[in-house]
Amino acid sequence: MGLDVRISVKSTRTKYSTVVAALMVLPILSGCANGDSVVESAGAESRDQIVVAADASVESSVLAEVYSTVLSSSGLSARVESVGGGRTQSLEALDAARVTLVPEFTGALLDHYDPSSPARKADDVFEALSRSLPEGLSVSDYAMAEDRAVLALDTAYAQSLGAKTIEAFAPSCAAATPLVSVRFVEDGAVEQLAEGAECVFAGVDQATPADVPGAQVFGTTTLSALAQSGAVTVLADSNHVLAAQNVVPLFRAGALGDSAVKALSVVAGELSTTDLAAMIEQVRTGKASASEVARTWWDTRQ
Repeated sequence: MGLDVRISVKSTRTKYSTVVAALMVLPILSGCANGDSVVESAGAESRDQIVVAADASVESSVLAEVYSTVLSSSGLSARVESVGGGRTQSLEALDAARVTLVPEFTGALLDHYDPSSPARKADDVFEALSRSLPEGLSVSDYAMAEDRAVLALDTAYAQSLGAKTIEAFAPSCAAATPLVSVRFVEDGAVEQLAEGAECVFAGVDQATPADVPGAQVFGTTTLSALAQSGAVTVLADSNHVLAAQNVVPLFRAGALGDSAVKALSVVAGELSTTDLAAMIEQVRTGKASASEVARTWWDTRQ
């Protein structure tokens, strides 16, 4: 394989864009293009069809359709390919060149490639991820949309403690057995809380809130229905105890041209956690398909 070059430049939103290219370096565009400029820039760019992987999760399916929709709107040929399973299956498909792009989360992807990394802040996690990627893979700008682990309290309980932050609640952790989601555990949040905030629980319970009426402490993620419901108080994490998990596209180096990279930067600039959570909830409740919510979301931005 030819020369592998890694470049990091800071965008106007104080984030870093890293593109790893084999034999050539793709131009990096700082800032966020608007929808019109993306469409106009496609021109006569000639590339193979961009295949976006979607695993079995609703989150992956929605993100895949979002990327595919924006890429297609830029005049490129793009489609979603269901690979089933989870991250392992998506990365295997990417390695085998069956897909071109995999929607991911920065912290989870960093943990996959460098599980010993201490990075927690969004920019730090992204930089560490960029350095950890194997030859032939690349990432571009991460989005503000995230699915970061969060610690949440029953609102009345939070008020009784006067706790609004993880640090304020930490002394109460020893007496708590939070209900935690699978993702919360997989992301290493229990260990991160113990290490970064001296919050060590009496135990954890992976039951759902519906199974344990009266539960007061929850470990979940920002995209969960619980965190978005307003029924709980999500504790602030100003010290970045829990690792960032921002949406990021992982793709094969050299597989995307200028117009595709611009389209990815549009998603980075436009997609919010609230938007993504709303789309996911519509799909989970059967109100719309992943492709429908992605199309509607993009249409509102034209």
